[in-house]
Amino acid sequence: MVSCQTATCIIQSVKINRKDQNAPLILSRDEEATLNVTVRWHCPDALVVRRNWVYFSVASVNDTPDWNRPVFLPQVQVTKVSSLHIPKHALPFGVYVFNFMLSIIRWDPILPTVTDSDIIYIWVKKRPLKAVLSGAPRVTMKFSDELILNGSTSYDPEADIPTEGLIFFWYCTTDPRYYSGNYVLATNRDVCHPEQDSLDWPWPVGPVLTIPPKTLRGNGVYYFRMVVQKQNRTAFSEKTVHVLQGLPPKANISCIENCGPTLAVSERFSLFLNCPSCGSQDFYSWSILSQMGQEVMFDWAGQADTRRNGAYLSIKAFAFRKFLENRFWVSLILKSWGGVTRILKHPIVINHGPQVGKCKINPASGISMVTKFVIECSGFKGKNLPLKYKIIVSELDSSGEISSVEENTLGAIVYSGTQPTTPAFFLPVGTVTNHYNLRLYAQVYDSLGAFSQVTLQVTVKAPTDRDSSKNVLQPLLNVTTTEPTSSLSSLLQKQDWLQAGYLIYVMTSVLNNIKGELELQDDRAHLLEYLVNQSFRFAMRTVDEIGQSVMVITKLTQRASDFSQAALEATALWLRQASQALQAYQRKHKNLHSRQIEVVGTGILTSLSNLLKLSNPFYTFRDPLFVVESLSDTILANKVLGSKTTALRTSSFKMYVEKVENWNVFKAFGNESLCPNCLHATLNASMVHGLPPKALVSMMFCEFTDDPFPWLTYPENISTDVVGFRMTGAAANGKVIEITPDIAEVYLVRKDLTFATLNLTMGPGIKSDGFSKMTTGGISFEVDSRGNGEVLIHIITKVTVSFEALVYEGSQPTPTNLMATFLVPPDIPPIAKWSGLFDPTCSVKEARMICLSLSLLQTITQRRHSFKYNVSVVLQASRFVLKPTHKLVRLALFMVHCLDMYGIQSDWRQSTCMLGEKTTWKTIHCICRDGRRSRRRLVSMELNDKHLHTHFVTAKVIVVPNPVDLRLSVISNLPQNPVTLLAVLFIMILYTILAFWALHRDVIDRYLRDNVVILTDNDPFDTTCYLVTIFTGSRWGSGTRANVFIQLMGTESTSDVHCLSHPNFKTLYRGNINTFLLTTKSDLGDIHSIRVWHDNSGRTPSWYLSRIKVENLFNKRIWFFVCRKWLSVDTSLDATFSVTNPDEPLKRTDFFMIDLSDKLRKNHIWFSVFTDIVPKPFNRLQRLSCCLAMLLSSLVCNIMFFNLNKKEQTEPRHGYIIRSMVIGIESVLITIPVQLLITFFFTYSQKKPKVNLDKVAPQKHPLMSEEGLSWKERLNKWHEYEMKALPRETAKSTTAPKEKKAFETSQKHKKADSKAPDTQMSNKNFSNNNLEDGEVVPLKTSSTQRHTPESVKKKTQAILPTWCVYIAWFLVFSTSGISSFFIVFYGLTYGYDKSVEWLFASFCSFCQSVLLVQPCKILLGSGTKTQKPKYCKNLSWSSKYYYSEIRLQELKMTPEELEQLHEDMAYVRSSSMYQPVTEDKIQILRRKNRFRRRSFLFLSYLVTHFIFLTLLLLLIFSLRHNDSFYYNQFIRHRFSLDLATVMQLGDIYTWLNGVLLPLLHNGPNPTFLPDSSSKILGLPLMRQVRAKPSNKTCLLAKMFVQSSVAGEIHCHPLYGIDPEDTQHYSSIWNKAGKRSTDKTSNGFTYRPPGKKWVYYSHGALNTYGSGGYVFYFFPEQQMFNSTVRLKELEGKSWLDELTWAVIVELTTLNPDTSLMCSISVVFEVSPLGIVNSSISVYSFSLADFNRKTSAEIYLYAAILIFFCAYVVDEGYIIMQERASYIRSVYNLLNFSLKCMFALLIALFLWKHLLATQMVQLYLEDPQAFFPFHAVSRVDHFVRIILAFLLFLTILKTLRYSRFFYNVRLAQKAIQVALPGICHTALVVSVYSFMYVAFGYLVFGQYEWNYSNMIHATQTIVSYCVSAFQNTEFSGNKVLGVLFLSSFMLVMICIFINLFQAVILSAYDEMKQPVYEEPSDEAEAVTYLCDRLKSGYDFLTSRSRDQDQSDFFVDMLYGQPEKNTRRFLGLKARNINRKKMIYLVV
Repeated sequence: MVSCQTATCIIQSVKINRKDQNAPLILSRDEEATLNVTVRWHCPDALVVRRNWVYFSVASVNDTPDWNRPVFLPQVQVTKVSSLHIPKHALPFGVYVFNFMLSIIRWDPILPTVTDSDIIYIWVKKRPLKAVLSGAPRVTMKFSDELILNGSTSYDPEADIPTEGLIFFWYCTTDPRYYSGNYVLATNRDVCHPEQDSLDWPWPVGPVLTIPPKTLRGNGVYYFRMVVQKQNRTAFSEKTVHVLQGLPPKANISCIENCGPTLAVSERFSLFLNCPSCGSQDFYSWSILSQMGQEVMFDWAGQADTRRNGAYLSIKAFAFRKFLENRFWVSLILKSWGGVTRILKHPIVINHGPQVGKCKINPASGISMVTKFVIECSGFKGKNLPLKYKIIVSELDSSGEISSVEENTLGAIVYSGTQPTTPAFFLPVGTVTNHYNLRLYAQVYDSLGAFSQVTLQVTVKAPTDRDSSKNVLQPLLNVTTTEPTSSLSSLLQKQDWLQAGYLIYVMTSVLNNIKGELELQDDRAHLLEYLVNQSFRFAMRTVDEIGQSVMVITKLTQRASDFSQAALEATALWLRQASQALQAYQRKHKNLHSRQIEVVGTGILTSLSNLLKLSNPFYTFRDPLFVVESLSDTILANKVLGSKTTALRTSSFKMYVEKVENWNVFKAFGNESLCPNCLHATLNASMVHGLPPKALVSMMFCEFTDDPFPWLTYPENISTDVVGFRMTGAAANGKVIEITPDIAEVYLVRKDLTFATLNLTMGPGIKSDGFSKMTTGGISFEVDSRGNGEVLIHIITKVTVSFEALVYEGSQPTPTNLMATFLVPPDIPPIAKWSGLFDPTCSVKEARMICLSLSLLQTITQRRHSFKYNVSVVLQASRFVLKPTHKLVRLALFMVHCLDMYGIQSDWRQSTCMLGEKTTWKTIHCICRDGRRSRRRLVSMELNDKHLHTHFVTAKVIVVPNPVDLRLSVISNLPQNPVTLLAVLFIMILYTILAFWALHRDVIDRYLRDNVVILTDNDPFDTTCYLVTIFTGSRWGSGTRANVFIQLMGTESTSDVHCLSHPNFKTLYRGNINTFLLTTKSDLGDIHSIRVWHDNSGRTPSWYLSRIKVENLFNKRIWFFVCRKWLSVDTSLDATFSVTNPDEPLKRTDFFMIDLSDKLRKNHIWFSVFTDIVPKPFNRLQRLSCCLAMLLSSLVCNIMFFNLNKKEQTEPRHGYIIRSMVIGIESVLITIPVQLLITFFFTYSQKKPKVNLDKVAPQKHPLMSEEGLSWKERLNKWHEYEMKALPRETAKSTTAPKEKKAFETSQKHKKADSKAPDTQMSNKNFSNNNLEDGEVVPLKTSSTQRHTPESVKKKTQAILPTWCVYIAWFLVFSTSGISSFFIVFYGLTYGYDKSVEWLFASFCSFCQSVLLVQPCKILLGSGTKTQKPKYCKNLSWSSKYYYSEIRLQELKMTPEELEQLHEDMAYVRSSSMYQPVTEDKIQILRRKNRFRRRSFLFLSYLVTHFIFLTLLLLLIFSLRHNDSFYYNQFIRHRFSLDLATVMQLGDIYTWLNGVLLPLLHNGPNPTFLPDSSSKILGLPLMRQVRAKPSNKTCLLAKMFVQSSVAGEIHCHPLYGIDPEDTQHYSSIWNKAGKRSTDKTSNGFTYRPPGKKWVYYSHGALNTYGSGGYVFYFFPEQQMFNSTVRLKELEGKSWLDELTWAVIVELTTLNPDTSLMCSISVVFEVSPLGIVNSSISVYSFSLADFNRKTSAEIYLYAAILIFFCAYVVDEGYIIMQERASYIRSVYNLLNFSLKCMFALLIALFLWKHLLATQMVQLYLEDPQAFFPFHAVSRVDHFVRIILAFLLFLTILKTLRYSRFFYNVRLAQKAIQVALPGICHTALVVSVYSFMYVAFGYLVFGQYEWNYSNMIHATQTIVSYCVSAFQNTEFSGNKVLGVLFLSSFMLVMICIFINLFQAVILSAYDEMKQPVYEEPSDEAEAVTYLCDRLKSGYDFLTSRSRDQDQSDFFVDMLYGQPEKNTRRFLGLKARNINRKKMIYLVV
């Protein structure tokens, strides 16, 4: 054997030599390189060794090259076998892979080739740019020098032209830390110039930055950086510039107001800095210093009119009143731009004025011009005597107001003098709206002008309250007579202007309260004119005289409707003079009284407002406009630069004035909320001739509610307020210069926007391609191009989609008519996509505003060859609706012209003001440019108005008329919108069906209404007939089917018992009136009582008896009985009622209920159609027809109201429901006259005249004297007698006029007789048998006055001719027909949705008419009648029968038959049937009723309970969210990454940088979590809770550590025990600072816990509130920003030994699942120093509040209804059971359930409120932290409460299962065993605690299950249920075994079995007692099952089985014990808390 061995061939290593094996070789093109390769191999049989270099090109380093595509590099040279040389410029720029491969081919061709290789990345990159700033890196310069930074020598070393393509960026900051390497931090802090918004230099520059002198603040160091960029390469160079301090400015503080030796505290105090060299960039800071130089606390925001940092300072009056000292310094720190700081001081000495005392007025109330008042003041003390007293009365209820005066004391001066007690004086009438109260100001001045003030109240009424206007006016005329002795004349002669003015003021006040009677009109006008003329005589030298004069004119013009035009002009001229006098006084006293001048100015303003209201459109009334300018000059003279805008407001006029610097004009009126119309002006002050460089500009802007120029030509076209503006300045010589702004932008708000918009119907459509779905809608309108205006179309919608607007010529949008196409995005102006052959340029450029330019309109005009044509606009958008709707998009179509006028001209002009680009449908934007040339042309035209310099502006808005909705015209045809037609057809068909039914019922009513039931038990030998009319009540269940018995009791005898029934008639049903003929053996005499009972037979035996009328048929005597009582087994079956005395008033309740029931039956137009018997003469068919007319009228009113309403599309769902209900009420109220008119014609055209009183009065009938006749014989003769009397009555009626005089005489005689007292004792009832309701009947009718009725007041009765009934039918059919036509006509113009809304409103109208309006009308009528005492005569006793119709059956009976009938009747009456029910039988009946009631109550409770349980389950189903668990797990997984590695405080920063920041900062999709659709809501927040620094040392440190070290060892503070740190810090923890509101502030700001949104963060150790030191993350920014800020925190040691917890909180939203998730990551520092980390995640949904599905709305409504019903039911039970309520466990369970229910609803609403507020705030400002954790906390509580509620509801189900025997047995067994269970549980608890304590003490240090008492308790409880886990007991196994063994023996084997034994024992004992006890539930179920079974047997015709099955009985009642004899006998037991004795047999 020969063995062969092959030699091994291996390559040990192939390596390209390099310095860094992992880094590429970086070269530039100017560099060369040599690559050497080290190769080690061993191969003895090598044939060929090959060394190859291959080159590849890649995109970047570490990319894998395409090995199949090498590149060719010819200049690269292989120098040696293993070396490679790369010459200069051999490689182009890029990344290359050089691959060296070693291959060894062996001798044996069978053997494989051995290869190995190595690669190297070579990066040929461009050299960096060179940024070069010439000069030294640090430069020092003067403040006045120019700075030049030259970077032009920067270059690109790779470019042929070094400077080509370089871009330069310049940055400047005062803090070099913002330059971080190559990055410049984005911030706006520490900038070099105020114009910098960031570190970028604000002005564009190139390679050379030239900074003019004084641009940089002096005495500062600035760090400039120049960044050079070319493509992706950058370089920078920096230079530090130190600017030296400039020259100090020359400045001093000057006083403007209150500049005397002492400062009057009651006046304003104004200063300014007089500094000619100061500029706008200087810094000012005012402060108040004490004499010692310490700053005094002062409310600068509330007590100063100017800012603290301005050159001007103005302090309000009374601002220094709380200063205790009187000497202070006003200090100003001036920091000039040159870097110089100066401190200037101004001394002040405060005069606090007199010490405040008391004033009282006597009397406290009185009458104007009658009562004299006296004011007495005391207690006022002052140093500067004498004191002066001034009394001011303020009573104007519509005075103007001025914003610069806090308490306006405008009023007339009553007294001004030095005496503390005033003379007696009158007071004007108080304001009616304030209950005639007046306010008086008592001002006490010292000699230096300071005053104190006291306010008084007094009530002064008008003299017309106690006297006539004529008597009041006469003394006023006497006072104003021209005789010298009159009061006014004497005061004018004395030139006592204050008292004269006050007298005129008081007289005018009284005169204004005199009513304008015609006979006094001339005297009143004469007196008013006289007072006006006298007021013009007043001198105006002082401010008090001016103010008094102004108040007089204000009062005179308050109600000056009688002013003539001449008087108006004179008054306006006088106001102008008063304003000029005020200006003169102001110029004379420059340093005083600005506040008082402004108060007087409000009086001028009020008078001006009164005059503007009286402008006559037929007269030119210009004077008020001059007053406006004069008043503005007066107010502006007191303005201080920098103070707030002064607003003067009245009901018809508003004016705003402001004073600004000339370079700052554009910032004037910057507060747009101040005025609805606003002005923004631009001014180049250098172009104004004569205006100094630093001059101030005064600006005035005024608004007129009504047009102040009604005499001009366009009053009807002005659609906005008229505004005016004026600008003035002061020349160097003080002369006023009128200034016209270069550009004045005026924003005008449109008035009356009711019809400004049109609802556009948008619906689904298909694009032209035939596939794409879209939403489209269109409109067509007419345009008149002669208007020379652009047509504006504003799309008003909340849908944020882009529309495409297609403009067509003509009314048909066809492709050939397309003129233009606009793209309309939601947030930018529309873009013309295709505009044809016209210029689309337009002046308006606002989002959603489509502008049809003049060029477009002219093009359409040329094509249509007409000035009037139609234009169609079609809107298209992506699909956002599924069906047509008009509620989402509205359009406003209008044209606008801006009108202006300088001064007062002959007409408005369009000369200088043009339409602005910000015009919308609500606001008109007008731009007025400087029109000096046009104004010069107007100088010669308007010479009279050369002094009026106000520029007036308004706008004329022309709404495009008659727009047509294109889609509405398509979809509103009948087949698609048949709602109205179907509704009308349904009503007509229903009316036809009911009409046939009504005709049938009318026939039956005529029979039933006129019927008298003759009782079958009348004895044939009786002699007297009585008619008994029974009125059954109208309550529910009032009728009876029982046999009712009656017995009459009189003074002579008592009738037999009669049964009120008849075999052929149904009687005594609810609301019925039945008349029975009852006979007696003889006349009963005066009936005094009646006995009624029934036998409780029939299905509904209970009976409510309202009242009874008994009438003797032969003598017409009547007795009334008001009963109103239930006759039932629950109350009483037998009752005796006494006769009602007609002279005694009825109880108000009785009358009200009887009258209300009767009126509801007769007068309720809807209910009366379906009542049992309709009273005459208005029958059912007529009532039904009246209802038809009313219903259709209501529907047409509804549809008309819907046509008028233009705003329904913007209303929410609940608003639409409320609006529908309001429209329904309005429609019902409008249709009431239709009902009244038709009812009137139907009723009074068929009404019969009243009978005479002598026919119904008691009288002696001729038949009464005949003896021996039976009642039938007498009745027949009575009938014959009555029939014969009818012709005589007819004859008498024809001679009635002749007897009128005699009748009147008789009436007088009777009236005299009636005054005598009635002493007879007979019955005083009366008869009104045939009288209608409400007729007056005689009060007394004694038995001796039967033929002479008492006098009554005759009442006129309206009776119409019979043919008027045809008028009623005509009204019915005409109203119905016309209404039907208009309903269908209007319905065809509506969309389907709107028609459905109309149908809902119509249904509301119908329900309101039936259930609200008609009952309220009847309730109001009955309630009004009840106010006065009512008697029997006021009730309706009419039975609607006629005497002549009481006939007998023609049946002849023999005497034997009559005798037999008499005996039968006697036998029947002696039987038990005619006897009242015995008490024993009543008890049995009551027990049956109780079972029946309990059965149905049990059934209703059971059904209600299961319905509620179903609703609760549906609510849980609607609130469920299947994705919440997965969403929680997803969020927890993302945020818990590496959370377990956080052990120290430093690890928190690692986790924040490594885990949190990558989650928050998602570059491709900011504010979204990476790889998720979850959006971060608001800003994530990190807050720290830390302890307050203290020197608390540990006790153990003192014991175990050396004393030198013990003081340095401090205990870790404990949360909840040690105080929490709440102080603000500037940048480090030991440097206090102020609170910062900037979220990016470097300071440590403490945010206190929120009070509005309370929530807590739960950690592993503690629960923390929502406060702490906050740090915000900004997800929208780059992660670098957060990284830098976290590094700053770490560098400042934000976390230290005092840190308790760090909490990271944020909220995310997943829109796909509508889930929000509140996230809290808590890092807690334990006492051991270890950080415990925990994360809390909770998902919840807010979609519950925004769903608008009908099912959920009905579900919430049903739950709310159940809640209300439950509360009412539980309240009723508590009221019934009272103290015994709490003794029932079932009641407590019910009460707990209701409380849980109420808490659930409260929390549900609270969550909705919280979420709504928070979402609203988030939408307003997303850049803030929003604690949605509070919402999640409430949501968590909602779910917990919902779970408890469901638990209690299901537990309550056991209550309804007690009809089962076993359920009752189990409950009773537990109840009996409860003491034993409690005792056993106590023993078990003691032993369990023993094991818990033992386990905690022995195993607590080793086992987690016993680490604390809570864990130990949980472990022992788990052992009790045999859940043995983690039982290793590694610490001590022996004790562990013993522990478990003893536990199993004692606890499981003994006590658990003991529990079972106790319960089983009680179970066995209770079987027989439970069987014996009665069960209400079992009996109820038995009764219900029996009823169901009987019903089933009846339906299936089966014979009824009387016995229940044994299984059913055993299931309900159980079985007795087998040995039952021991349970027999008499027993006593407590059952249902009552001791009961029962016998067991």
